[in-house]
Amino acid sequence: MRILKTILIAVGILIAVPLIVALFAKKDYEVEREITIDKPKEEVFDYVKFLKNQDNYSKWATMDPEMKKTYSGTDGTVGFVSAWESDNKDVGIGEQEIKKITEGERIDFELRFFEPFESTEPAYMTTESVSENQTKVK
Repeated sequence: MRILKTILIAVGILIAVPLIVALFAKKDYEVEREITIDKPKEEVFDYVKFLKNQDNYSKWATMDPEMKKTYSGTDGTVGFVSAWESDNKDVGIGEQEIKKITEGERIDFELRFFEPFESTEPAYMTTESVSENQTKVK
């Protein structure tokens, strides 16, 4: 009986510890990548603010070059929406909308995923001069 009680207490602790840790763990996370491009900041910004150009550098576009893309609005302006639909489960179905543009500095997006999971997340891209002919994009 004493061994059973000890085992039950140990199992209870094993279950309780991860639940207690989860209460205090940070629930938000960020993913950030950066690259330095050998072009002036204005030229780089004027390229990345157009969502249609993402087909030339997006990891997701290279995963399924045959994905169906649709657009609404004027590319490179607030309110433009780029939507995608793919049979590749790692790409799925979703859309992104330009929410704000700080000219030459930052583009804010809203990413809306529909499949394989539903989620809405903010995202942004910034440009920063490293030198006259180099730009850091984050």
